[in-house]
Amino acid sequence: MAYGSGGHFNLRRVAWVIAGCGALTAVGLAASPPPMRLDGNPVPSAGQVQAAQNQVNSKAAALGKQEERVAAAGAQLTNLETKAEVLTQQYDETLVQEQQAAAAYATAVKRLSTAEGAEKSSQREVANLAANEYETQGGFDPIAAMLGDSHGVQAYLNQVGLGQMFTARRTDILARNEADSVVARVFRSQARTSLNEKKTAMRHAAQLKTAIEAAVARQQAAVNANKSLASRMAGELATARSTEQSLASQRQAALAAEAAAAARAAAQRAAAAAQASQSSGAQASDGSGPSAWSSSGAGSSEAGNIAADWALTQLGKPYQWGAAGPDTYDCSGLTMVAWAHAGVTLLHYTGYQWVEGTHVPLSDLQRGDLLFYATDNADPATIHHVGIYIGNGEMVDAPYTGVDVRIDSIYQPGVPIGAVRP
Repeated sequence: MAYGSGGHFNLRRVAWVIAGCGALTAVGLAASPPPMRLDGNPVPSAGQVQAAQNQVNSKAAALGKQEERVAAAGAQLTNLETKAEVLTQQYDETLVQEQQAAAAYATAVKRLSTAEGAEKSSQREVANLAANEYETQGGFDPIAAMLGDSHGVQAYLNQVGLGQMFTARRTDILARNEADSVVARVFRSQARTSLNEKKTAMRHAAQLKTAIEAAVARQQAAVNANKSLASRMAGELATARSTEQSLASQRQAALAAEAAAAARAAAQRAAAAAQASQSSGAQASDGSGPSAWSSSGAGSSEAGNIAADWALTQLGKPYQWGAAGPDTYDCSGLTMVAWAHAGVTLLHYTGYQWVEGTHVPLSDLQRGDLLFYATDNADPATIHHVGIYIGNGEMVDAPYTGVDVRIDSIYQPGVPIGAVRP
């Protein structure tokens, strides 16, 4: 994290700490900061960003409830479709019964036609029998007289035989007529019953089919309506999220630009003050004192060796933004703690460490000296990385995210902008 001399978190230094070890080149100091918004296009306030976030949360909650309704409606539709499948089978059964009733009706009608024909035939025979008896007044008709003889025993016997024959014939005709009448009545009843069953089955099947189709259609419409509403709410949520992200991004960019501008100005003031101090010191010693690039820095070689030796003990530990040990480091965190072991206090920020010591030329490096790297070596305000010199053209540094503390050539990140002896 970025701390000031008082140990408190400083928001204006956040962008510099991130860029200070080459972890975020997009906020690198070589690039011009995003332009600040004018009155006609103001920077979103924290309250506006929070209001947009609240709107997102509200719409997300509403969408969640609507999606629950969609799920419930879908479950009801599934349940109804299952019931409809059962009712469909009942509908099929009803259709079969209807077809059976229709077949029974057709059979009954056919049988009725036959029975009615037999009944009419029997009625004709009975009518003929009644007419014959009326004409003979209970006796024998002319045929019997012709067959028989009015004289003698034989004639009598003939008459008796014919009488018995005609009596039996009359009984048979009457019995058959009665039977045909009964059969006709039975088939008439069957035909009416079968017809009524047919009509009832058709009406029941039609009602069942209509009810099934209507219920499923209503529930499907409800599901579609809920899905449509959920889709619209999802679109509104996406719009709200886009708005919130846009406001947050605008605010973050503006704050980063403000922090970068403030840090650049502070670094320039500090560098100017340091140069002025060194110039005045040289003049006070009749102009023959050490220059700003003197090899005799404030720190002793013993302190530099302590810092360099300690830095070597941290090899292999992971890089982490804003970390200063004991298990992870960023570049300025590693150099700060290394020199703390030598009894020298540095601030956790490359921009400040650049002015927290004496500048030395690369040809006069000692162990423990700090090596700085910038995106533009003509502009100290673009410094983004620092390592600690260990000799033989090498340094220990915490490079960037994903790479552990390691030994690098002092030219591995590029040509240093300069070196400082704390």
